[in-house]
Amino acid sequence: MAILSMGCEQRTLFQNGAESRSARPPPNAGTERHIGQDGEVSRLRHGYTNHTRRLPDGAIEKRYEGSDAPERSQREYLCLTRLGDRLPVPPVIERDTSGPSLIVGEVSGTHGQDLIELGRARDVLRLLGSLLARLQEIDPGSVHGLTGSGEVVVHGDFGPQNVLIEGDRISALLDWEFAHVGQPVEDLAWAEWIVRMHHPDHLDALPELLQAAHLDVGWPDRQAAMVTKCPEVLRMAEVAGSSHDAELWRQRLRLTERWTE
Repeated sequence: MAILSMGCEQRTLFQNGAESRSARPPPNAGTERHIGQDGEVSRLRHGYTNHTRRLPDGAIEKRYEGSDAPERSQREYLCLTRLGDRLPVPPVIERDTSGPSLIVGEVSGTHGQDLIELGRARDVLRLLGSLLARLQEIDPGSVHGLTGSGEVVVHGDFGPQNVLIEGDRISALLDWEFAHVGQPVEDLAWAEWIVRMHHPDHLDALPELLQAAHLDVGWPDRQAAMVTKCPEVLRMAEVAGSSHDAELWRQRLRLTERWTE
């Protein structure tokens, strides 16, 4: 889900994707991922930055980690509670500011990255582009408390890694902890970055994302936004004290700078 990953098997940043595709857990063909599926407490495979687990009653508990956990928790709570009538987001059940942690309710659907690997990249990216257009129609002033300067609400980690899809619709846009007010190119560029870095066999589907988003942003501006974002994640890795993760993001930054359209 989120930018700094903490997967079930090892701590890494995202899934190794293009760098080492075999390290990525295989998608569960024909199996849906459910927020709120009944069963014992279990760690979610796509829960990265924070400790995310399914509770016995089916709800999802997300415990925020890191020195800025209170701020990230606050941002996500603001977005989930104030955008729920306009965008598909998980319903908030309970919030604990002392943890901090957030418990959200049931949303069913298949993880967007799994669907890309199952051959539905065009469908996934078209839905993402349409959702981004809806997000950017929202007045940033309606989400009181978001910081930043710009024209639109920015999700901050937008892409197939943070959506659930059910049928022909996105059933949930997850992980709002990096949300802020910013520029339209930011979420568009990061969704494209995810595809280029982690799903390089599906670059031919990228026009679906760009067309559905209805944003006239050329490659130089999109790449510049990607190059700006990578050092931000690199600094997060350095603050977290992971030399391995920091080096991984240095490599990704160098690769991103070399990309051509």
